[in-house]
This record gives sequence, C-alpha cells and structure tokens, in this order.
Amino acid sequence: MQYRLVSTIIATYNRLELITRTLDSLSRQTYRPLEVLVIDDGSQPPAQPLIDRWRACVDEDLHVSCLRQNNQGPAAARNKGIEQCSGDLIHFLDDDDLLDEHALEYLVHAITDSTPQVSMSSYLDWRSGQPFGSVQTPPTLSSRDITRAMIGGNWFVPIHGYLFTRSAIEVIGSWNTVLTSQEDDEYLLRAAFSGIPFKPAPRAMVYYCHHEGIRRATPGKPGESIAHGLKKRMMADLTIREFAYEKLAATGSINDYLDAFIDWQNRFLSRYGELEAAVHSPVLDWLAVEQP
Repeated sequence: MQYRLVSTIIATYNRLELITRTLDSLSRQTYRPLEVLVIDDGSQPPAQPLIDRWRACVDEDLHVSCLRQNNQGPAAARNKGIEQCSGDLIHFLDDDDLLDEHALEYLVHAITDSTPQVSMSSYLDWRSGQPFGSVQTPPTLSSRDITRAMIGGNWFVPIHGYLFTRSAIEVIGSWNTVLTSQEDDEYLLRAAFSGIPFKPAPRAMVYYCHHEGIRRATPGKPGESIAHGLKKRMMADLTIREFAYEKLAATGSINDYLDAFIDWQNRFLSRYGELEAAVHSPVLDWLAVEQP
C-alpha cells in the first residue's frame, strides 16, 4: 500500500458527549498517517478543552487539532477543514460517526492514484451500543446509474463511508453553505455529475448511528416549529433536484432521467404533503407535463 496522509475532518456542534467516542474510533484505525481536524461550529461550551484532555489521556500520537468558528453549519465547517488540512486524501465525519478499525485501511487501498476518485465503504446501522441489521455493501454502478440513483433518492452510503482524493475535492468544489440539511446529498451529486469514479471498498466498514437526542435535520428542534423545519428541509430537497434538472436540461438529456425524477417526486409528495402545493419549481412543472 502507498502510504499517503489521510485528513479526517469532523464537524461538531454541541455534542461533546459523543465526539470522544468518534475520536476513540479514529484512534483504533490500523491506517496511519492520519491527521484529524475537529471543526467546532460554535459549541457551548467550546470543544477545545475536551479534545485536549482526550488527546493527553488516550492517544498523544494521533495528530488532532481543534479549530473554532461561529455557528455556520456543517458545510461551512467542512470547507474550513478543507482549507486547513494537509492530506492528499480527505475524509469527512460527523461528531457521532463510528468506523471499524480497518475502515480507512481498506478505503485507502481502493484509491489507485492521485487522480479525482472516491472510494466508498460498506455500512451497518448502530443502535444502543452495538451494530444491528444486515451489512449494506457499496454498489458497483456506471456513472449514469449512480446519478440516476442519487436523483431518485435511491442511493445511500453515509458520508463517513467515503474517502476523497484532494483532486476530487478540487473538482467538486466547496460544500454548499446555503443548504440547512442534505448537503452531503448535494455534494455527492456534484461529484457524480463531474464524472468522478466511485470505487467500492466493500471490506471497509462504517457504522451509521441512530441515537436519542436532537438531530440537526429533524424538524421541530428547539426554537423551530415543525412546520418551519419541514419547509426548510423541503426546500433543500427541492434545491438539489433543481440543480440536477438544470444540468441535464442544458445537455438535452433530461428525459433519460425521467424515471429517477418520478421516484424522487413520489418521495417528495409523501414527505411534505400539503406543503408541496405552495411550491413553484421548474422541475415540478416539467414533471406535471411529462406525467399529467
């Protein structure tokens, strides 16, 4: 294996009780060299003292740094991490994510060189301190089929199950700070549209955690009504498909993806119900014509 520096970027906000568990997971990785950047998105209290204590007590050899910014959301935090990190390979985690100890080793092994590419892992759901369910392995699909699955909402590998070359990040561009949820869906869709190859690494395993407590994307969190939260989530969902619609319409290939947009519309209507009636969008107008 060619040993290249992996930079893991962790965006965190007000979940100090979880982030040390994520750091423990990174400390157990069989792959080094590894650089960890924790981007504290305005937590109260700040994450820095906890990170310092963890490093002193658990793993002084792991290069962990903590950078703080005013609360701007995870997309801005990830952008800050990209600007500050040194690695040739870049890995994103949320502050509740867990990895099998060999995850990075196998993700790196699937990357063949420094050209734009993304490796992707298998994953298991995790609840109450242990994995459950069946292993979901990464699909092997053509670039077009990946794009179709992403548009239709039929694609899921959690964000910490991907490893990006730096050149891939340069092609994709910055994370979209306008989105308040689903920013990872939009980021990966841009990667697919760019033609960046997605390389399965099925022996790599990450865990998708389900836990009690407030989730950023859950409507009705403190200070937000359920209706307002649903509307924000709906608009993020719509923004992503409008981006796809505009890209495909410009190339004259939009009708090749009609089935994917219909899959998405069915999910969209079931999720947002009456809210959808007040939305005017070119992609919804197009679908109304194509399937009146």
